[in-house]
Amino acid sequence: MTAVEIRKSPAPFAAYLVIVAGWFFGFGLQTTLFPGIVYFTLTDSTPQQLGFAQMALTAPMLLLLPAAGVLAERRGRRRILMVFYAMAAVLAAMLGALLVYGYLTYWLLVIYALAVGSCGAFVLPARDSAINTVVDIANRSGKPITLQKAVVIASLVQFAGQITGMGVGYLARWTGPGPLLFLQAGGFLLGVIATVGLPRLKARRTATTHAMQDLVEGIKTVFQSPVIGSMTAVMVAVGFFVVGGAFFVVIPVLVRDVYQAGYGTLSSLLVVFWIGAFIANALLAKLSHIERPGRAVMLAQLVTVVSLGGLALPLPLEGLYALDFFWGLGAGVAISLSRSVVQENAPKEMLARIMSVYQLGLFGGMPAGAAMMGIVVAALGPRESVLIPMIGLALVLAAISIFTPILSVRRKS
Repeated sequence: MTAVEIRKSPAPFAAYLVIVAGWFFGFGLQTTLFPGIVYFTLTDSTPQQLGFAQMALTAPMLLLLPAAGVLAERRGRRRILMVFYAMAAVLAAMLGALLVYGYLTYWLLVIYALAVGSCGAFVLPARDSAINTVVDIANRSGKPITLQKAVVIASLVQFAGQITGMGVGYLARWTGPGPLLFLQAGGFLLGVIATVGLPRLKARRTATTHAMQDLVEGIKTVFQSPVIGSMTAVMVAVGFFVVGGAFFVVIPVLVRDVYQAGYGTLSSLLVVFWIGAFIANALLAKLSHIERPGRAVMLAQLVTVVSLGGLALPLPLEGLYALDFFWGLGAGVAISLSRSVVQENAPKEMLARIMSVYQLGLFGGMPAGAAMMGIVVAALGPRESVLIPMIGLALVLAAISIFTPILSVRRKS
C-alpha cells in the first residue's frame, strides 16, 4: 500500500506543474543548443559526429530507465527529483563555463551528454509517476480532476516550457550558446525549489523483494498487456525513426547544409513545432475525455508519417515552417493521449516501473536512430534519407493496428 503524507503546501499540483516547467524549459533550451554546438559552433563536425553526440545524449535512458523506475518505487521520489535536477543544473553550468572560456571539445561535449542523459533517466519515472498521487490529493481536497485532464494540463505546461526554452535558444545567434547554458541551469534549479511543495511519497516496498525481481515484473507486465505493450511499441518506433532519426539528425543538417542557416532557424523551427503541440493540447484540455484514445493516437501518428514525407520535398523555408506546425499538431495529440492511456491502464502499485519501461520505448530507440541516420544522411543527403523513417514508421503503425486491439481501446471512466 502506498503511504502518502500530505504536506502543508496548499497546491501540490501547482508545485508539480512548476517542476515540469523547470525541467522542460531547460530541456527545450538544450534541444536547440546541443545540436547547434555540435554542428554550428564546432563547425568541422560531420553528420556522423552529430548522430553520435545525440546518441550519447539518449543512450543512458536505454541503460538506466528500468532500474530508475524500480528506484522511484523503493525510495522517496521527492529526493530523487531534488538530487538529479540539481546534478543537471551543475552539469549545464559547467558546460556553459567550458564554452565561455574556450575549453570545450567534441569529446567533452559527449561526456556532458552521457552525464545529463543519466540525470534524465532518473527524473522521468519519478516525475511521471508522481502525478497520480497529486491527482488523488486534489480529488480528496474538493478540487476533482481526472487523470487524463491532469496529464493534458501537465503536457500543456511541458510544451509551454519547451517552447520558451527553444525560443530563448534563438538568442544564441547573438550571444553564442555559452551564456544561455546558465539559463538552462536556472530552469533545473527552479525544479529543485518547487519539489519542496510536492507531497511526500514513502517507499512502497520493503526489502522483501529483490530489485531485479521488481524490474522483471514491470517489464513482463508491460508486454503482457495488449494496450500498454502496443503503446510502448509505438514509442519504440517513434524514438528510433522520428526523434532519433529525423529530429536529432535530419533537421539540423537541413538547417545548415540545405538552408544555409544556424541557431535562429533551428530554434524557430523547434518553437513552431511545439506551438502546434501546445495548441493541440489546449484543444484536448477543453474536451471532457476522448472515448477512443487508442484510435486517436494512431491517427495522430499518421500526421507524423505525412510530415516525414514532406521533409523529402524541396520546400522553401516558409513551407518547412508550415509543415513543422502541422507535424506539431499531430505530435501533441499523440504524446498526451498515449501517456494517459498507459497511466490509466497500469496497476497503481507498479506505475513507476510501467512508466519507466514505456519511456524506455521512446528513449531506447533514440540512440540507435540517431547513430543510424547520421551515417545514412552523410551517404544520401537529408532529403532522400528521410524516406527511411517515413516508411519504417508507417509499417509499424500498420502492423500494430492490424495485430493488436489498440484501435478498440476505450477510456476508463
